[in-house]
Amino acid sequence: MRLKGPASKNKKSPLARGLLLCMTFTLLTSLAFGLWSYMSRKYDIVLDPKDIEIVQLDPPKQGDPIAVMHTTAGDMTFRLYPENAPKAVESFCNLAKSGYYDNTYVFDVEPGIYFSAGSADADGNLPQGVSGSAQERVKQELSPKMWPLRGALCALSTGRESGFWKNFFGKGVPYNGSRFMVVDTVEMTEELIAGLHEEENEGSKKVADAFEAHGGIPNYSQQVTIFGQLIEGYEILDAITETELEDAGSYRKPKEEIRILNIEIGTFSAPVE
Repeated sequence: MRLKGPASKNKKSPLARGLLLCMTFTLLTSLAFGLWSYMSRKYDIVLDPKDIEIVQLDPPKQGDPIAVMHTTAGDMTFRLYPENAPKAVESFCNLAKSGYYDNTYVFDVEPGIYFSAGSADADGNLPQGVSGSAQERVKQELSPKMWPLRGALCALSTGRESGFWKNFFGKGVPYNGSRFMVVDTVEMTEELIAGLHEEENEGSKKVADAFEAHGGIPNYSQQVTIFGQLIEGYEILDAITETELEDAGSYRKPKEEIRILNIEIGTFSAPVE
């Protein structure tokens, strides 16, 4: 009589094969969904048209918080919006008051469109050991009242909230850091203006009209934290974004250095009539 030997170690029971197929299918589905989420995450912001406002067009009021940016190219004054970007404003003001921005550089310029500044390194790099600090991990704040119009003061992002699955599925919240950008404007062509006016609801019309009248970078809308608006010194903004440039790695910096001498935080005082 033949005795049955032990089952082959390479053979799997129907139950084991089924579990393996199920796990494989689940993993592939998760990968596909994660990829789809990653590709589409920047387009999943839906605003209620009734919530859309353009508060940057309102004139500053007595006592509104402001920042006066003294640069080697001249002075610029910004109205700050703690009611719409409280974390960004708090971080910016604390750094400014501490002297962090004293003698920092304008390190990147897109001709006529924007400049980036606030780095102690002329090439835009962060100081060693700062990248993981609280000042570089301020969570992004988006508001239906803040838009990248000409003169908008924006926080530059430094990465995304840690966590593999959060990042994989596009749920990780972007972080902002100490460096900032000031928006000038793209060319407002007839084609671009027509595209801005495609939506017919009242909120979208407000935004389209604002970009058409004032300029800015429409495709940054609801993609970056905006925490201030230029109220004095547009000629300085233009002078910086029109300066002669040279390549500096991934950035284009001014050929003749432009520095932020310091940033004063205060409140707006209406001129006496």
